[in-house]
Amino acid sequence: MDIRITEKAKAYIEDHGGTVFVRSHPHRCCTGALTLLDVTTTAPSDLAAFEAFDAGGVGVQFCGGASGHPGELAIELRGLFTRHPVAYWDGCAFKM
Repeated sequence: MDIRITEKAKAYIEDHGGTVFVRSHPHRCCTGALTLLDVTTTAPSDLAAFEAFDAGGVGVQFCGGASGHPGELAIELRGLFTRHPVAYWDGCAFKM
């Protein structure tokens, strides 16, 4: 899995513990199944389910479950008033 993190997201992650946790969640929708990504800098209680990656000094823990891994995981910083990291699966906010 190729991991791309913007400089602003790297700085945010470093200021909030140095590791980002990304989990994929399958959902059902009227158009069918889709997978969304949840991103946090707080360690989850089921940390053993996550796989560790190094992305240029920033720790990335990924839990893909049955969805597997994306070819590229992109992490950016979003939000005007409350800044937070978001992740994209092969350039998309979701995977169908």
